[in-house]
Amino acid sequence: MRHRRHRSRLNRTTEHRKALMRNLAIALIQHEIIKTTEAKAKQLRQFVERLVTIAKDGIKAADPAGITLAKRRLAFSYLQDKEATKRLFDTIAPRCMERAGGYTRVVKCGRRMGDGAPMAYIEFVDRPVIIPEVDEPKKGRTSRKRSREKAQPTAEA
Repeated sequence: MRHRRHRSRLNRTTEHRKALMRNLAIALIQHEIIKTTEAKAKQLRQFVERLVTIAKDGIKAADPAGITLAKRRLAFSYLQDKEATKRLFDTIAPRCMERAGGYTRVVKCGRRMGDGAPMAYIEFVDRPVIIPEVDEPKKGRTSRKRSREKAQPTAEA
């Protein structure tokens, strides 16, 4: 019986599932938005929100007793990546300090062309969105053909 077994195994062994969640979490921390299948995104949300909570607790402690170091080591034990752990503690967790939970959102985005798997974007809620500026097109010269025709006067006599 599977009473209280709420997690999906994603058709993978335990080691493969851990590696998958680790790699997806590192990618999410680096890029702050990734596209994956809905099932993976829903499981990744749970994994990453635990990491952000660990980082927030470490930042709140900020005492010389070493609690921050212990929390960094705990987060590193999940991620196995120094750069991702550093980014988690330095940029992502400070943005989420006022938020009580729900640091990520999953947005469905249709189905994959190859196998029809439902896809979704997972992103941090407090992610800074950069809107590219649109340059107005310059009023340039007309084509050469027209400019030549205008340059040569027609002589009808």
